[in-house]
Amino acid sequence: MRFFSDKPEITVVIPAYNEENAVSPTIAGIRDVLSRSGLKFEIIAVDDGSTDGTAKAAEAAGARVIRHPINRGYGRSLLSGIEAASHEWILIIDADGSYPPEEAGKLLPHIPAFDMVVGARQGKLFWGSLAKALMRWIYLSLARFVAGERIPDANSGLRVFRKSAIKDMPVLCFGYSFTTTMTLSFLSSGKFVRFEPIEFSDRVGSSKVRPVRDILRTLQIMMQVVIHYNPLKFTAALAAVPAALAVLILAAALYHPWRPGTELLLSCLLLCLAAAVFLTGCLLQSLKTLLDRR
Repeated sequence: MRFFSDKPEITVVIPAYNEENAVSPTIAGIRDVLSRSGLKFEIIAVDDGSTDGTAKAAEAAGARVIRHPINRGYGRSLLSGIEAASHEWILIIDADGSYPPEEAGKLLPHIPAFDMVVGARQGKLFWGSLAKALMRWIYLSLARFVAGERIPDANSGLRVFRKSAIKDMPVLCFGYSFTTTMTLSFLSSGKFVRFEPIEFSDRVGSSKVRPVRDILRTLQIMMQVVIHYNPLKFTAALAAVPAALAVLILAAALYHPWRPGTELLLSCLLLCLAAAVFLTGCLLQSLKTLLDRR
């Protein structure tokens, strides 16, 4: 690992909820990596209302511990740690053992040139079963649509970024989708983001992810981000639905005609709806451009 000429100072934030068996090795590992880098650093563990010995284990490992009185979620834990951070650069890593601490060393050489460096997971464990791989592909495709750039891993829990850049995020998520929000917001606002391939491991203990709730929340976040940064893109995608239906109806009518004029009337109505939605997007985009200039 190379040493830094301008010596960035780093705060490590480790969100933890009932992770007493994995939090200590995570803290010890990340301390070793940063000690060898020659950087000044601090380690903050955020105990998100755990009912086990997570807080005691983190303190015994030498981290400064912030305690939440109740469980408020992954994103709120990260925000608590970021707010308490003494340094401009924030490195986050999950406390469940799924991200080997030594992989953080791959991210450090790319700061401060980039505003955020994301540890991009890869391999069979990341993609999982065929069904999981399909869902992940759809999710990443939607993320790429929102950001307009290729995204190999949108919600990695190992990344390093500027603390000041968080203030520019239009949406703050207190739950599982916090890292997705960061990725999309940084890319959509033109910040410099690098995806660095990393190894990924099985987590220690059971997962806290709730698939249905977290998927719906992620879709909501994606919609909010694209509406904030590029409303025309969002309305164009919406307008494409009735426009496509109109074309399908006209094509079907060529083979199986309905009542005379019915298909033409329905197609015209759908095309008018598509045009109205698209023009609304143009208006919103113009208003956004005007507000941005001001």
